[in-house]
Amino acid sequence: MKGKYVRGMTLGTKGNAKESPVFSSPLSEENNGFLKRYLPVILIIIVTAFVYSFSLNNEATNWDDDKYIGDNPLLRTFDKETVSKMFFSDDPGEKYFMGNYHPLTMLTLNMNYQIAELGANGKVLPYTFIMINIALHLMSVFLVYLVFSQLFTKRLYPIVISLLFGIHTLHVESVTWIAERKDVLYTMFYFLSLYCYILYKKRQKVMFCILSIIIFIISALSKGQAVSLTVTLFLIDYFFTDEELLRDKKYFISLDFWKTQINKIPFFIISMVFGLISVEAQAVSTALAETDQYEVYQRIAFGSNGFLQYILRFILPVKLACLYPYPDILNRTVPVLYWLTVPVFIAVILLNFFMYKKDKIFTFGLLFFIFNIALLLQFIPVGSAMYADRYSYIPSVGLSVLLAYVIDLLINKYKNSEKTLYGIFAVYAIMLCVMTINREKVWQNSRTLWSDCVEKYPEAVIGWNNLGSYINMMADSTLKKKDDSEYLKNKKLAIDCFTQGIKNKPDYTHAFYNRGLAENDVFELTSDTLYEKSALNDFSKALTYDLNFAPAFQSRAAIYDLYSERFTNINKDSCTFYFALALNDFNRALELNPNLYDVYVNRGVAYGKYGDFNRSIEDFNKYLERFPENASAYSNRGLAYNGLKQYDLALQDFAKSVELDSLNEGAFFNRAITYRTLGENDQKKRKDYINLAKKDISKCIQINPKNGYYYYLRGIYAINIDDREGACEDFHSAVENNYPNAQNLINQFCNK
Repeated sequence: MKGKYVRGMTLGTKGNAKESPVFSSPLSEENNGFLKRYLPVILIIIVTAFVYSFSLNNEATNWDDDKYIGDNPLLRTFDKETVSKMFFSDDPGEKYFMGNYHPLTMLTLNMNYQIAELGANGKVLPYTFIMINIALHLMSVFLVYLVFSQLFTKRLYPIVISLLFGIHTLHVESVTWIAERKDVLYTMFYFLSLYCYILYKKRQKVMFCILSIIIFIISALSKGQAVSLTVTLFLIDYFFTDEELLRDKKYFISLDFWKTQINKIPFFIISMVFGLISVEAQAVSTALAETDQYEVYQRIAFGSNGFLQYILRFILPVKLACLYPYPDILNRTVPVLYWLTVPVFIAVILLNFFMYKKDKIFTFGLLFFIFNIALLLQFIPVGSAMYADRYSYIPSVGLSVLLAYVIDLLINKYKNSEKTLYGIFAVYAIMLCVMTINREKVWQNSRTLWSDCVEKYPEAVIGWNNLGSYINMMADSTLKKKDDSEYLKNKKLAIDCFTQGIKNKPDYTHAFYNRGLAENDVFELTSDTLYEKSALNDFSKALTYDLNFAPAFQSRAAIYDLYSERFTNINKDSCTFYFALALNDFNRALELNPNLYDVYVNRGVAYGKYGDFNRSIEDFNKYLERFPENASAYSNRGLAYNGLKQYDLALQDFAKSVELDSLNEGAFFNRAITYRTLGENDQKKRKDYINLAKKDISKCIQINPKNGYYYYLRGIYAINIDDREGACEDFHSAVENNYPNAQNLINQFCNK
């Protein structure tokens, strides 16, 4: 071909390319009527909405949902300062929240939080978050239909592609998982930007190109993964290029070709900027921490295997899980089967090279998948999973193109079997709907999610850890002080889960730490010191593998502090020794994380028990500066003021504590101690103070009627004001409630 190349030449519209029964030309601009054009996508949206309606009652999971909407300080208020932090904060933890720079995602979550309802536990109910995720997904379904309606005349393509995008089981993770708001948000803008670019290519109006660039930036601000749009634009150009030009080798080095690529420069610049930001964000979050687990050459096998797994799971989405672990993290070996996928991966790449001049639709579909999945294959390690369902959200569209292409090919080849082929596809679509609904049920809560994961992949150490964490949390929130046997049963079940995780990964820091917490809880209930020793050992193990793990220092310090308390008045040297260990761990925890405010409380309590009341008060002051509405902190500080004999200040703190929490057992108990001390110091008002002390202990009994020590103490107060009858009644109640020391006082005062 000689002469000047024609810019914007399209298949089936310009040039001498012949239209075959396999290839479809771009959709014409003719108005075919609203219903004829949009009824298919309306029905697809209705079906998709129905399929995902089954997830509206799902709970938030402990797979990052707790961090995104449970403990996220950037959601609490909607104001200029908070919004500014999402975009420009100097704190990497705020700017790169959870290892991502996605300020627009955070903004939508913040707005969502403002309208969400609160549950009985004071936490936001998740259904509005899921509802908005579904709405964003439905909008993307519509945009996918628009995009491929612009690329294909045959309505088969946009219908099949948008339907599969809407209902495919692989997409449950992206849509129903609250933490993946970033996925559905950036995808919507991704396809909107792509649509504008297609309109630019077809109508040659710069306005559409500018709109595409602006929307691309918005998409990248929602999730950095949007950078793959830039290479996808080359596919659009390829699709609109005449076949004769593709066959001419000189075309790709011609001036006319490079002129058509100038519009990609802004996209390239935006991609580079957000790409660098994403790398920095991942580094801050240590999401690249798995880099040293395997050799670089082994990553080739993992990437190739992941590539093939995405294709196979698209065809038949079975054995799906929220986490696909590496096969052998202990020995870091790679199964032979993984290596066998490498030549398959290479063959697919070579196939594209030989097919791009001969079969546009096949090449377009496969390259769409490859371009959008490439950065997510584990050639460059990110996180602790080989692949993830959510990574296929946009890339699977390319596979849908291939499936539509196969259906179209078969229909053209077997024209008499057209209805049969449509029927087979309809059955496949119904099967996907059923599988998607069942998959949504797996995401019902953390227990169903992680039970499903470890059942399918027992080597999933994070699965065992998160399952144990959920069981442990549920025991604390629903069973503590209500059903001791069930509480103990669940605590031990959680310990078993953590143990299973450690078995598969002996250096699993978080599993050691979490198991230590559960073991310590069992000790507190049963007084079995074996569990306490195991907890201490687990916290130390966690620190062996991570010397910067501040919570482990805090938890180990609490056990050392308890040891110190036990040796009070028994062995001064041992008491001092363990107090020094506790203080060292408390200090180290705060050095590593000054925002770990609970340490101030625990260290303040330790100082108080050791008699250093001034430092104790300093720690409580620091905590109350951050949390001025915490009732327990006022109670603890009041006890420290009591130790300094500043009784007025102590009583003020106790009053503030019970004002904030009328059922604060500790505040009533501590105030009773102060009143008794005042009674001992002021004989004239002795009886009045003792009565006040007795009244506070009565409140403690009202709150916790099974505590025998409270009856014993109230009996002592009754003796002090010569109420022997009331005292004896309390001493008997103390014995009945497992406080046997009261028997001596019964013998002394009540048997005469």
